[in-house]
Amino acid sequence: MKFRISSEFGVLEEIRNNRPHTGVDIAMPEGTDLRAIADAVVERVVDYGAENIGKGVILRLADGKRAIYGHMKDIAVKQGDYVREGSVVGHSGNTGHSTGPHLHLGIKTPDGQFVDPAAQSWFNRFIANGQVGRIEFPTIKDKIADFMASGLHEWAADFMLALPIMLGVSIGVWGLLAMINKRLATWGVSFVMVLGGISLI
Repeated sequence: MKFRISSEFGVLEEIRNNRPHTGVDIAMPEGTDLRAIADAVVERVVDYGAENIGKGVILRLADGKRAIYGHMKDIAVKQGDYVREGSVVGHSGNTGHSTGPHLHLGIKTPDGQFVDPAAQSWFNRFIANGQVGRIEFPTIKDKIADFMASGLHEWAADFMLALPIMLGVSIGVWGLLAMINKRLATWGVSFVMVLGGISLI
């Protein structure tokens, strides 16, 4: 299903004392996964009790904007965490000044102005297909970033553990290809070792 906007940006409603709405409200069942709209740092985790947005998360995006998630049931991140686009930051709820389960999503520019989240390029992906945010398989870029974060020493330790298996496979490959051509067999062994090393990244 596609989630429905229950209150648009800028509307004047009695529940907010006729002040312009600073975000959009997206109606969804309580407990729905809420995912990061982009790679970001968790700037703040808030809990205003029965007031304002209740439980919420504020993400600082790479371009300096802040994404505000409000009325959450629970929060899966803490201040200072780095989150990737599509990773779960918590679950939708009905906390704070709310009349039913939904997500309040606000976008604040670096100069403190609120802008319409629904006008952002990522918004349709954010609410489409019954998922808030996207879920996708890791890209090569993600793999390289993870490798750089974990460090070469961890990769070397994994490589040493996998080396007996790779040697066994290499001997088998060499034996089969040597019946055809010894140079081809050497290339085959090199390919197995390189592929094994890359797969450990």
